[in-house]
Amino acid sequence: MRPIDPAPADQAAAHPEAVEATGAGLRAALRAVASPVVVVTAASVDGPRGATIGSFTSVALDPPLVSFYVTQGTRFHDALRASERVAVHLLEAGQARLAARFAVPDLDSTDQFDGVAHHVAPGEPPLLAGTLGVLHGTVARRVPLADHTLVLVRVERIVPGVAGEPLLYYQQSYRGVGQTVG
Repeated sequence: MRPIDPAPADQAAAHPEAVEATGAGLRAALRAVASPVVVVTAASVDGPRGATIGSFTSVALDPPLVSFYVTQGTRFHDALRASERVAVHLLEAGQARLAARFAVPDLDSTDQFDGVAHHVAPGEPPLLAGTLGVLHGTVARRVPLADHTLVLVRVERIVPGVAGEPLLYYQQSYRGVGQTVG
């Protein structure tokens, strides 16, 4: 095995085009990374709520944990503070319109779900139709970080959905999976 060369002592000399990191700069750099797109739903006293999430990730398998970030001060953030149960909907590539709808932060509950095929059982998060699957879980932890809250969810049930390819977000647009390489 060949050792990895140490990083240069002066990173700026190794990358003279490097600039100081800002929020806008980080956002621009991360456009080069495709992100999975999910819609997370929760029940709230103001009615069902949902939000499109691009920061979804698997955390652990034992116990099964997933996580995502929510912008503080949004209606969905408020709903999550009051709700212990969530449903994470794994979106299919053909559901870009659904993702765009739940990405609008100021829609009220009625407007969010109007015309969207879904089911609501008392005390449970709304369930959207036609997704690749749904992860039902309980919020295990909320961690405030800067202007977002990290939400850690313990997955308790998994409902398989339709067959298809996942919806991704890349270069400021929704995309499907490209060609297999390697």
